[in-house]
Amino acid sequence: MPTTALLAVVDRDGFVESEHHGVAVLIDPDGAVIESHGDITHAFLARSTLKPLFAATLLEAGLIELEPAHAALASASHWAEQLHLDTASAMAAAHGVDEAALRCPPIKGPDGTKRRFAHMCVGKHIAFAAAARAMGASADYWRDDHPLAAVLRDGLAQAADEPISQLAHDGCGALVFPTTPVGLARAFRRLAPDGTGAHRQVGDAMRAHPALIDGARGPDAVVIGETGCATKFGAEGTLASVAPDGTTVVVKTADGARRAGAPVALALLERAGAIPAGTLERLAEPLGLVQRSADVAVGMLRPVV
Repeated sequence: MPTTALLAVVDRDGFVESEHHGVAVLIDPDGAVIESHGDITHAFLARSTLKPLFAATLLEAGLIELEPAHAALASASHWAEQLHLDTASAMAAAHGVDEAALRCPPIKGPDGTKRRFAHMCVGKHIAFAAAARAMGASADYWRDDHPLAAVLRDGLAQAADEPISQLAHDGCGALVFPTTPVGLARAFRRLAPDGTGAHRQVGDAMRAHPALIDGARGPDAVVIGETGCATKFGAEGTLASVAPDGTTVVVKTADGARRAGAPVALALLERAGAIPAGTLERLAEPLGLVQRSADVAVGMLRPVV
């Protein structure tokens, strides 16, 4: 990565055991940068953090319609809980999508059976398959030259207000596109309750169905349910979160660790007054930030920005 800053540390009995470096940016509801740490203008792959923006792009293009639970699943990286499989099955049936036609690999579901519906990215893949059919395009929606690629790229570029000319390949088999941290923040800001059109629709779905986004006890579900911030992590240490007032934060760790994303984001949102003071402290336990010796708390993963 380019220039990074120290974002968070893990301490135990006064010893710093780990450090998480990376980049972070906080923008106000009008899109102005309030805080930046590290180089926020270097393009990177936000991976699954882009899912809500992809869902909004397809809705805005008129290629699919999504009820709230299905819009949430299209934005999700789920835990293969029964709720997730049931929602995936209903979403695929609603759009006439065959599970076997999806690109995401099959993984074990709650009953031990391998299914594509159990894959954390299945909602996105169902949406992509349905959109490809609506375009009258071939079923292999994951190809670099598939017409869906241009729709997704252009929609993301418009939301981020920056040009995108490259592409890459996500772990689930779909395409992914680069953004800058500040561009991603601008795009995610559109998911706020005062947003408009498809982006607000997706943001509302995330806020209404946090357990579909990450699993009932996942960090994203905790943050969404406890703060009303539409929040989404991505592989290799990305997190974006937009507060109810539109203040938006993006965090990307250089080491790819997920665990620093939520606490750093909450610390920055607290400092901006976008969420109540003490929120991070209140959520330290459910977010797994407390370091223990047996059942005794002896340290904390804490932001230092």
